[in-house]
This record gives sequence, structure tokens and C-alpha cells, in this order.
Amino acid sequence: MIKKIFCFLCLGLILPAVILAQAGISIKLDIPGKVDAGKEFNVNVTIKKGTLEEFSRFQQELPAGLTASALNSGTADFSFDKQRLRFIWLKLPPQAEINISYKIMVDERLKGQFTIPGEFSYVEKDERKSLTVNSDPVTIQPSPSVNANLQVDISEFAKVISAEKAATGTSYNISCIRQKPYKTTTGNEFIVRLLVYKKEMNKFAKIEEQIPEGFDAKSIDSKDGIFTYKDGLVKFVWMNLPPDQVFVVSYRLIPLTARAATEIPIKGQLSYIDEGRNIVIDIVQKDMDLTGANEQNIDQYLSSTGPSGTVTSTETVTEKPKEEPKPIKEVTITKKEETTPPVTESKTEESTPIQKEQGKRYSDIPPTLSLPVQAGIYYRVQLAATHRIVDPLSNYKKYNLDRPVLLEFNDGWYKYSIGSFEKYSDAQAYRDMLVTSKRIRGAFVVAYENGKRIEVSNAWRLGGRN
Repeated sequence: MIKKIFCFLCLGLILPAVILAQAGISIKLDIPGKVDAGKEFNVNVTIKKGTLEEFSRFQQELPAGLTASALNSGTADFSFDKQRLRFIWLKLPPQAEINISYKIMVDERLKGQFTIPGEFSYVEKDERKSLTVNSDPVTIQPSPSVNANLQVDISEFAKVISAEKAATGTSYNISCIRQKPYKTTTGNEFIVRLLVYKKEMNKFAKIEEQIPEGFDAKSIDSKDGIFTYKDGLVKFVWMNLPPDQVFVVSYRLIPLTARAATEIPIKGQLSYIDEGRNIVIDIVQKDMDLTGANEQNIDQYLSSTGPSGTVTSTETVTEKPKEEPKPIKEVTITKKEETTPPVTESKTEESTPIQKEQGKRYSDIPPTLSLPVQAGIYYRVQLAATHRIVDPLSNYKKYNLDRPVLLEFNDGWYKYSIGSFEKYSDAQAYRDMLVTSKRIRGAFVVAYENGKRIEVSNAWRLGGRN
């Protein structure tokens, strides 16, 4: 009977999502036949392991555009990296049948069909063995909210992502943050302040802010830029940016009626030219005080707010910007309630509309939060991973952790981990404490060799088992 099954396997005549093998081991995948773009779906895995108890690993390769997270990992360590998800057991539980599950998020732009190939590896009598796991094709139902021209077949999505990254690349890594507009001490006027972190970029740049109807806008501090306001659009234009790496500009919003506004929704972008391309960055609004921001403390502002949003590379620019500023008049205004620089009002020609395409960008990790390199084999407990950097000091303060949470940038993700353990068992025990006592869901053990991430199974085989 076993020989017959083996023949069927060799011919590729495998029952969908079910693998049968020697020693009574079988894998069954429960995957829906149709999924929706822009939504999540669950995958359930049933492993009938028989008497198998040694090290084992279940892994699957996901096409680009799909991201996985654990639902039920049991006693296994779950990870998802480079489109590969893994469940790893250093020692399998005693039950003859194991049930694990995870969920997959489908990018909203996807369409087409895909499969999820995988493998179950295990050690039996000191011999490593593996079984191939296949699934039925899964059909993606396109999202009705995404234009058909923007939908991408999942088989081509990796190429699209690669092209987008190449198009949005920039050598400067600029950030822009808007302080939440606040009222003056008297009257109904609002003050808007914008922090620009430009690093070494000193060329042409422009800020555009769309404000709601019913307001006039006046400059407070333009940092030698040309300020204009027309048809609800505030602009700061610099033919050459200020020399300071960090600077703050501001303007005043004056209501045209006696209405009492409490919130002012503003959307804005900063654009500049880099190597002949127009780069556009969404401005992120945060409820924070930008007073005192400078080159020495800029890290704390960026780490507490994350990157300034999306970056877009638009059309190639082959000549100097046509937006030549033409100052018309200067008016100096002083008010007792404000201790700000003189207000300068000037006008300039109209420019092209704010670009709408989106991409991604990242900020540097502050040195005080960066994960140091250690020698040898060691383990840490990963708590989370994000595409945008966040401040671990404030995010994990409520847990009263006894060790610092540090960051590393790995394979396109900011990864947050804690502790340093020579023994896997100590790391696993600390991970269990975080999950059960601190209620930090999703924590798992990761391994390093001389500061470089490696698989836990490899660390174990290199001598870091106990």
C-alpha cells in the first residue's frame, strides 16, 4: 500500500491539500477556494504526526502581495519573513494530531489565481526527512473599490513592487510633520506649524497645504521661502532650502466669519527634485509641540511620530522649475498675543497640482534604540514588526518590562525585540512570560549568530539548543 502511495506522489497525483507518508504522517490544509482582494482569510493546518516527537518545521511560500500572521501557533514558534511563513517546534507536543492556523491579508490591488506550496520537515531516528505540501488553486475576487486599470495579477505583483521601489527611491530621506493646529490665546485664529527635516538637501522644494473654506491664511515664519495663499491652498516655495537640516515654518489661519471652529482638517505635501525626479511626501499631522526641535533632538520627534508618510516619484524633470517667485509686497504685522517673527506676504505664479500617487519611505533608527551586535549564538524575543518606525519606549511603557525593547531594520521591516539569552530554553521561558503575564500576543523567539539573524533550528544545531 505504501509503495502504491509513493508511486502516486511521484506522478503528481496528490489529493488536494493532503500529503500521506511513511510512519502515518499526514498534512491537511483547509484553504478557501475564493478570497477577496483587500481582505483577510484563514488557513487551518492539521498535522497527524503519529509518534513523531523530535524537531519539526512546517513552512509555506506566499506569493508577493500576501502577508501572514499567526492565529494559533500552539507550542510552535511562528515567523513570517521574505514571503515565507514558518512554524517551528524544537520538540513536538505529545498529541498525535496538531492543529495550527494563520491568517493571510490580500493586497487590495490583486487579482488572478495562486497556490501556496509548502514543506513539512522533521527528524526521525537522527535522519532529516521532509514532505511536500500542495494546495488547490485559490481565486482572488478583485476589489470593487479599485479601478480595473490599477488591478495587478498576483503572478506579476512582485515585478510591480520592485518597479515602485525603484521609482520612489530618493537619496535624501526627507521628513515633514505638522503640529496639530492650535488656537491663539485670544480670538478664533489658529496657528499651523510645520517641521521639515531635510538632511543635506538644499535645492528647490515646495510645501502645499489645502485648508477648508472660510479661512484666510497669513505667514508667520517662512524661513526665507515665498509664502502665498489662494483658493484654499497655502504654499511655501524655496528655490534653495535653508541651510539648517531641521527648521520649522508657520502660518496663521484667520476665520472669515464669527464661527467658532475647534478642529481644522488640513491635507498637505512637501515636494522636491532629486536626480531629475519630482519626489512628493505626504505631511503627517501629530498632536505634539514642535517648539525646540533641532538637529540634536530630531530623533525623538521622528521616533515618536514615525516617517512622514508616503513618498511618490513623479515625472522626470529635465529643466529648472518654472515656478519663479515674484514678490509683490511685504506687510509687517505685530500682535501682543503672538511672540513670532514678522509676517511676510507675497505672491507667486500658480504651479501644478499636488501629486496623488503613493509609495513608502523609512527613517533611521535612533542610536539609543538600535540593536547592538553580539558575538556567538544567542536568542531574543521579537514582539512586533512594522513598516513605519514607532517609539518602543512609549508603546511598551504600560507593560513595565524589565529589559529594554530595541530595534533593527531587517528585510524591509522595523523589528522590535527584547532580551539576550544564551540558551533557547531561557528565551522561550521569557517569551511565555510575556504572553501569559504581560499579555503581549504574537511574541516569538528569534536567533542570531554574531549579530546576524539565523533560523532557530540552525542555532540549535550550532550548539545553542539548551
